[in-house]
Amino acid sequence: MKTIKEKLEKAVGKLTFDEENHLYKEDGVIIPSVTQCIKEAGLIDLSFVDKELLEYKSDVGNKIHKTTELFDHGNLDESTLHPLLAGFLGAWKKFIWDYQFNSLHIELAMIHPLYRYAGRIDRIGTIIDKITIAQVDIKTGVHHHSYAIQSAGYTELYNYGKPKKEQIRRRLTVYLREDGTYEVREHKNPNDIRYFLAALTITNYLRSIHNGKSNREK
Repeated sequence: MKTIKEKLEKAVGKLTFDEENHLYKEDGVIIPSVTQCIKEAGLIDLSFVDKELLEYKSDVGNKIHKTTELFDHGNLDESTLHPLLAGFLGAWKKFIWDYQFNSLHIELAMIHPLYRYAGRIDRIGTIIDKITIAQVDIKTGVHHHSYAIQSAGYTELYNYGKPKKEQIRRRLTVYLREDGTYEVREHKNPNDIRYFLAALTITNYLRSIHNGKSNREK
């Protein structure tokens, strides 16, 4: 007889990502992402920031993520790299060296079979002792309290259903700097996952209200 977890995992459909609209879909049905839950629940508000500045920061951040991704896959031609990106890449290289970080998964997209949310985890790998598994989130801006909650959402996403020896034990946010330096913040608050699941609940509630209103207006 199959366990509840096995039934849930079998029930997970095909996960796709609409990059243009930044939407995750499971068999065509929209699934909230980790970052969307945090934003829609009101844990982060960037409405006061100039729109053009936000778009510029987002574009640079995407390019930095892609640069580190290509480097980790061994597909990056560094001779063609813009000096701005080279500085951030240097910071990432330094983190890898200092923490002896070995990537097990790069830009891993997953869907939670029980809580029904999705996300793309920057990195999962071993650090220092080559045994401890860490979840690493790459950032390029300033610290924000919601990043701890975000990392908890990713960790729950990855750990669900796995034996303890294969689970993430440390949650790290790595802030890369243009000058080649970096800063690491480790998140240890066990309540972070409770905050994330509360944000997920609020997001689903607000979306249900919006969908109900849209149906009534048709």
